[in-house]
Amino acid sequence: MSYHHGGSSSPSPRPLLFYQRLFEIEPSYRLLFKKDMKSQKLKLLKMLSFVVKSLNWSGEQWQDTVPQEDDLFLVVLALGRRHASIYKIPADSYEHVGQALIWTLHQGLGDAFTDDIKAAWIRVYTLLAKTMLVAGEAKEISDVKLGLTRG
Repeated sequence: MSYHHGGSSSPSPRPLLFYQRLFEIEPSYRLLFKKDMKSQKLKLLKMLSFVVKSLNWSGEQWQDTVPQEDDLFLVVLALGRRHASIYKIPADSYEHVGQALIWTLHQGLGDAFTDDIKAAWIRVYTLLAKTMLVAGEAKEISDVKLGLTRG
């Protein structure tokens, strides 16, 4: 799975397109971000690269123990919790983000964005979004709430 067009080493216009499209879809989202979007665009690129790298693991790599910061599931859960608890991102925004992402990938990949690639990205984004939503809705559970004691 890839999001680069023809092996291009410079995907930098894509985050710009993504956020432009997201703010066209839902202008009120612009208020959720700082005026200078440079760091946000880099975060998006880093996360997309991380997801693609994680999904391209070989069968043997899926059996390996990985550091928490390299575990796709744990990273996405943490991202979902931050989006819900710190940034106060509404659950209905995930649909708009997905639309903007798919549109951006289509713009960036052009004819290389086949129906199969589109379907794969929709499946991946849906799984990521659902995971983030579950994490955002989860209540913190402490040992005390579970009736457990340490010692």
